Amino acid sequence: MERLLTSTGSDEVEPISWDSAGQSTARRAMIGRIIRANMRSFVFGTRVPESDVPIFGALVKTRLTHREATIFGLIYDIAVNEDDDGMTRMLSVAEDVREEDIAWQRSRLIPLNVHVLCVGYREANGLIRHQFPPQPPVALNEIECCTTEEIARFTERLDHFQLVLESRDAPCDELLAASISQAAAARPAGQRRSFVIECGRELARLLMGDTLRLERIFRRIQWNESSG
Repeated sequence: MERLLTSTGSDEVEPISWDSAGQSTARRAMIGRIIRANMRSFVFGTRVPESDVPIFGALVKTRLTHREATIFGLIYDIAVNEDDDGMTRMLSVAEDVREEDIAWQRSRLIPLNVHVLCVGYREANGLIRHQFPPQPPVALNEIECCTTEEIARFTERLDHFQLVLESRDAPCDELLAASISQAAAARPAGQRRSFVIECGRELARLLMGDTLRLERIFRRIQWNESSG
């Protein structure tokens, strides 16, 4: 297992910044609002700049206000919508398009649809449950990216792995590998190796008898032991 779970170079995982007190410097900010939802997943719309778009495998959250709960989910798909005025479609078929026209169009806030798999929720008393929420989130609820502290806390237990592996909508193997990589990066450098090995052991238990699939997931996990 440890042979497969080898670290990558320091440029493979975005470094996490930590202050002198050991806390991350991540900012809290709304990145979108829910368009539709069910018990297993939800879709939110966003127009954030390209540099701020959350990535595949990122852990995000939304509120279930009337229950004072927080729903957590993993991003498993990001779709670029057609812009409102049809400019992208016109540029895609036009001849002799100028580079400055393409650059201008890309600089606009084109709407995105982001698909999220629900993997757990936090009750009002702070208890985290790695299961589908009791109710889906409400349309137009705000979506935020989770902080590094929240990612580390949510992944103290790995019970949500089963939910991901059983998903019929998400590319579950790739999603698990990406989320493990990001959860490792959310920890101080000295804790990353032991966390990835723990994830490998849990996956080996869940995928007992399917060694080829297990190895494919292991090889997709990217992590590093340096502080960046």
